[in-house]
Formats: sequence, structure tokens, C-alpha cells
Amino acid sequence: METPDSVSIPKQPAHVADPVALPVDEFIEGVRKLSEGLITKQKMYEFLVSYSLRREDLERYKHWNPDRHTRNKIFRNDMLEVMIICWPVGVKTPLHTHNGQLGWMSMYEGKLLVENFKKIRCNAPENEQVVGIDCIAGATKIEMQHLANELAVPGGPLNTVDKTQTIHRIQNLAEWNERAVSMHVYSRPIDSCVVFDMDAQTCYRRDLKYDYE
Repeated sequence: METPDSVSIPKQPAHVADPVALPVDEFIEGVRKLSEGLITKQKMYEFLVSYSLRREDLERYKHWNPDRHTRNKIFRNDMLEVMIICWPVGVKTPLHTHNGQLGWMSMYEGKLLVENFKKIRCNAPENEQVVGIDCIAGATKIEMQHLANELAVPGGPLNTVDKTQTIHRIQNLAEWNERAVSMHVYSRPIDSCVVFDMDAQTCYRRDLKYDYE
């Protein structure tokens, strides 16, 4: 696996948005209407840089666990899900997939480092690119290439997930010493992903659930 010797933190991205804060019902209605048509990366991007949740409504969805991030549901139908994720200081996700999905992450508080990777090869290629669930995992030898890092901040460009191959991990660095809050929109909703343990050279499918609904 090719990785940097130390975490490379990109420079602060340019400010691109001052979204209008909406009550949660109006925000959800906007998302629901988008789910009725052709969902494209650009259409949802434009909505999320134009509109956000009001501060008082955001507070309803902020639930914290001291040891890990929490996934807090705002809205879900067959085509889209929207959640708030709360990130304590120093937590990070494992390296994981989003194949077959579109996704958008916008920041409300703090900042997050997104480390992007590409899978070069594994020893279970017959399990890859399974329609509907992207991969059934099971490899015991995996080679990854580190591509680039992104810094996600409030008002900055949204971090996006594409349908072809997105493998990344997200972390709130301990050295920043601040909690972070992000909004995530996925199409379609994500119920599982493939997680990579590069030290053990294994991967497996992990079921996902909300911490608070």
C-alpha cells in the first residue's frame, strides 16, 4: 500500500458558499423534490451550497459519542438519505468504499481531512464490481495507492463521492482539538460498505445503521 509518510494537510480551500439557512421541513422538502427527478452530482451540489439547516434545527440532530462518530438521520426515501455526522476529536473512519453511489458532504462545524485512495489490485478480483453492492469483499492481499487529500471546511467546496470508484477515510485530527459536524447526502441510501484493514491485509463488508433516528 502506498501511503504518505505523514498526513499531508492541504491548504485551506477557497470559500465558495454562504448558504441560506432553512427550517428543517423546508430543507427536507427541497431534497425530496430533487429525489423525484434525475439525481445528478451537480444538481445536489448546487442545492447544498445554496441551502443549509438553521442552527436551531441542526442542534436536534447533534448526538455525540466520545469514542467514535455518530450517524444521525434527517431524511430517507428510496432514492436519497440525509444525515448529520458528529465527529469527536481524534476519530477517523476506516478505509471504505462507496462504489455505485453518489454522495455529498458539507461542513457545519470544525474541519475534516478526507484521504482518497485507489485500489490497484487484490487477490479476490472475482468478488469485485458486483451489481448493486459493488464488491462482496473477502480479499487477503490488497494493494492501494494514495491519491490525494482534501480538507473539508464550512463554506468550502463540498466533498463528493462518485459512482465509479471512491475509496477514502475521513478523520478529525487530534491536533486540531475541536469537534466537527458534517452533513452527508447519499444516492442511493448506503446500508453497507467494504472496509479495508491494510495492516491485516483483509477486507470485509460492514453493515451500517443510524445511531439516532
